[in-house]
Amino acid sequence: MRVDFSSKKRQEMIHTMGNKEYDLFIIGGGITGAGIALDAAARGLSVALIDMQDFAAGTSSRSTKLVHGGLRYLKNFEIGLVAEVGKEREIVYENGPHVTSPEWMLLPIYKGGTFGKFATSVGLRAYDFLAGVKKHERRKMLTTKETLQKEPLLNQEGLLGGGYYVEYKTDDARLTIEVLKEAVAFGACAISYARVSRLLYDNGKVIGGEVKDLLHADHTFQVKAKKTINATGPWVDSIREMDQSKKGKVLRLTKGVHLVIDQAHFPLKQAVYFDTSDGRMVFAIPRDGKAYVGTTDTFFNKDTSNPYMTDEDREYIIRAINGMFPNVHITAEEIESSWAGVRPLIYEEGKDPSEISRKDEVWHAESGLMTIAGGKLTGYRKMAETVVDQAIKDLDQDYPRSNTKKLPISGGHVGGSKGFEDFIKEANNDALNEGLTKQQARYLVRLFGSNVTTALDLKKALKNEDRFGLPDELFLALHYAMNYEMVVKPEDFFIRRSGLLYFNLRLVEQWKEGVIECMAHTLRWTPDQKENYAHGLMKHIHQAMTPMKE
Repeated sequence: MRVDFSSKKRQEMIHTMGNKEYDLFIIGGGITGAGIALDAAARGLSVALIDMQDFAAGTSSRSTKLVHGGLRYLKNFEIGLVAEVGKEREIVYENGPHVTSPEWMLLPIYKGGTFGKFATSVGLRAYDFLAGVKKHERRKMLTTKETLQKEPLLNQEGLLGGGYYVEYKTDDARLTIEVLKEAVAFGACAISYARVSRLLYDNGKVIGGEVKDLLHADHTFQVKAKKTINATGPWVDSIREMDQSKKGKVLRLTKGVHLVIDQAHFPLKQAVYFDTSDGRMVFAIPRDGKAYVGTTDTFFNKDTSNPYMTDEDREYIIRAINGMFPNVHITAEEIESSWAGVRPLIYEEGKDPSEISRKDEVWHAESGLMTIAGGKLTGYRKMAETVVDQAIKDLDQDYPRSNTKKLPISGGHVGGSKGFEDFIKEANNDALNEGLTKQQARYLVRLFGSNVTTALDLKKALKNEDRFGLPDELFLALHYAMNYEMVVKPEDFFIRRSGLLYFNLRLVEQWKEGVIECMAHTLRWTPDQKENYAHGLMKHIHQAMTPMKE
């Protein structure tokens, strides 16, 4: 489905948004807000959504990039949470197999470790049962020899064996944008880089918000709606303060950092979930010739918009790597890039960061403002269904029940996981017929899923355009992002539409000038805009490579 979601039409969309009343006004364009927008729009509600940054620029592009059931929550006896999000994993996968796929995870068992053999076996069996795992994906218990065959780099001292079970890996930012694009296909209106400066009221009830266009500092507009939903993740308490309804439960933010290492230095064969010397759990996951490792889990009270890696964060993860994989001898020099994210957790007094529940809650203010807080990436669809169900009750209107359980997201219209492989073969052939190489075809098909046909049509339309030295697949991906994914700044493309800044920084360095020139030409930037956006990209590159001081 071709969706007109172009950066070039942003001002038209702002004009539209400011001149009608919506059923729902959603503040926040991460996975939670995007999910709510899709659920509501698919039921026939009119929806407006804004984000003060790029879509997914907060928590939703800074996770461990797993749609996982939360095995560690079983350890905390959060049975309901494990059962619900466990079942949601497969729904997320079936609705978007181009951005989510099964990943076998190895849980090594050590003498004196957090997980004993018996407890691991019972825990993983319970996990399979609660999550309704398919028969061929159910857990296996491995001997020491079998465990080392799966991952020879593991520390052999005290190794007793391993648990082997399925999680699902994803591109969190692309998952978010695909959900949002499907919402737009159903009629939702979404704008990035637009911040609520104040809420609007009528007789003490919220009726929308005044919004500042952050790309045009002198421009504000009003969004009117019957129901306003605060889905701003780490910023939900800021919106509640604006509404003067911040009372009772509040958020407690924790920071998670991930490091990326080339597999030339860390030749990880197998995704591993392991415990560290202080009892925290860490993931090490191979991805496209790299291995990424994380996460840390520390309370955070600095700039929520700009979480960063510190020397301490980096050293903690390096120690964890070298403790579990003692022969790789990773040093700071081998860290290629990193990212840091902030998790918005519902505060529970006396608990350490890793012990606080990831459950979600919906809060209702006297003003009518609804706030969705907490939660996990995996559970976004169910969270959205709950929020929209409650919003519809408040609207006192008759709308159908949620249909997102079997609703493909944008790019996911491929016949589910069973049809995906056949789709890939056919789409690869189509791309080869358009003159792309096998590598270029594979890249674009995996990136866009069923939307690759639109990208190939774009290739024909752009055949006489200046390529600014960019290779075909990057040129096409960039133009697709500007035309159909509302990319505004270079970092939007390099971080959240392609993932290159985290997983192939060398390519970012190589092609950043071409991307900036192409965007400046296509989006008609002023010289000042071009300079500012180029400077912003360099800042992100520096931050991915360099620890910051507290």
